[in-house]
Amino acid sequence: MTTTKFKGLTFCTLAALFAAGQAFAHTGVRDEVDEGKKSYNAFTITHGCGSHTGAQTYPVLGQSALFPYGANAVWKNAAGVVIQKGGNGNGTISSATLALAVTGYAGFSSPFATSQEIVDNLGSVQALFWKDGAMEPKLNAVTPFKITAPTIANNCVKSLGIRVGVINYCDLNKNAANDINGPYLQPKDAFGRKIPNLAIGAGIQTNVPGAPFFVTLPNGNGDNNRADWWFDAPVGGSFLYKDPQLLSEWSATLIVNNSAADLAKCKGTKIDVTVEPHGAAFDAYLTGPNTRPFTLGNSNL
Repeated sequence: MTTTKFKGLTFCTLAALFAAGQAFAHTGVRDEVDEGKKSYNAFTITHGCGSHTGAQTYPVLGQSALFPYGANAVWKNAAGVVIQKGGNGNGTISSATLALAVTGYAGFSSPFATSQEIVDNLGSVQALFWKDGAMEPKLNAVTPFKITAPTIANNCVKSLGIRVGVINYCDLNKNAANDINGPYLQPKDAFGRKIPNLAIGAGIQTNVPGAPFFVTLPNGNGDNNRADWWFDAPVGGSFLYKDPQLLSEWSATLIVNNSAADLAKCKGTKIDVTVEPHGAAFDAYLTGPNTRPFTLGNSNL
């Protein structure tokens, strides 16, 4: 890993949408990008961790993001059928394989003090990782990154959706086996300050009576509240990421748009293509040691 330390908070407006049985802090990608262009972009964290509407919500403590790359890229058509593993999506892009030149950011740009790049043995960035901070759950945050979008070679491909396997972390030292157990430790922001515990009352946010800050909970913060996984079961399966209670949907998708000039040359039906990381990439790069202090052990995370 290469590591950059920074301190700063970037917060936006309230968004609250929770679903039963999971932590659910919805995460997306801020901007679309034109083919072949550099994109100074970010993941958007739109609310905190909570089990369902009306339940207690908790701060997001960190994040990881795994990008499709090279042989670990899985290409799918609009129906979700795999069209190629590795390669260039049967001619979807001009290069032989997908390489996004992913780069992390240093600076005053997120709620998390530490930003890391997770690299392969050739030094290519495969994933990004943020820790040492917290996002107050009724605010928003962005975690920035830079990529270079591929050039779309197939004139009939309207857009390429690059799916990123994102995890928002909600607790420390947890895995599927001990998720329900305590303690839940008092969260602190990137400056070491306590996180305000807010509730919605009469249409405004107000301090919860008797609990102005999030506190340590000896019995934990509930089951399946260790993290939000913003991806479905990866192709090829995963030894580390297979808990059906946390698998959800590919919500963090970077859209690369083809040019109008190229689309005008299409003689057939215009289509959309997606690409996502293979299960082997999750197990190779989002390992237990690479995702401390949020995970415990290195199986069934």
